Amino acid sequence: MASRKAHRLFFALVPDERVRAEVARIQSGLGAAGRAVPPPNFHVTLAFLGLQPTAVIPEICALAGRLQLEPCRVVMDEVGRFPRAGVMWLGASTLPDPLRRFQQDLLAALEAAEIGHDPKPWTFHLTLYRRLRKPFPTLPSVAIEWAISGFDLVESAAARKGVEYHSIGYWSADGPPHSRGSA
Repeated sequence: MASRKAHRLFFALVPDERVRAEVARIQSGLGAAGRAVPPPNFHVTLAFLGLQPTAVIPEICALAGRLQLEPCRVVMDEVGRFPRAGVMWLGASTLPDPLRRFQQDLLAALEAAEIGHDPKPWTFHLTLYRRLRKPFPTLPSVAIEWAISGFDLVESAAARKGVEYHSIGYWSADGPPHSRGSA
């Protein structure tokens, strides 16, 4: 992690390589006129923390380490849009209760610790495209099963071609926290 005074952070679910490959295959088949999210950046945001001082990162990691995510499965079977933002995404028509509870517990823990975060209601979505221009492409039927087995604290950093996401902490549903490299 660079020695900056503030870091743009979020908690996220980061898909494994199999899920990334399936999502990338669907994304490339759309031929949409917009900015495709690169597969290494695929994720589902659990809580957006925005700019946080370096000094608070250990507290954020300790908070995450006290939470328990129960392993579960999600089927991404919806394709949706945020038309005003020009965003196309994959989502899930049904979320398992353990995942919904975990996301609510995460927000409650952030609030109790007085760690700032975006208060908007949560929508489980994995962004495929940004700055999508109309007309929106015809969307295929999808059903990608994803075994959720942990969550990451991710830093968003400016890069030559947009942004890069780097995992600065990973908490497995069945083990202690560790680093897993780039998110």
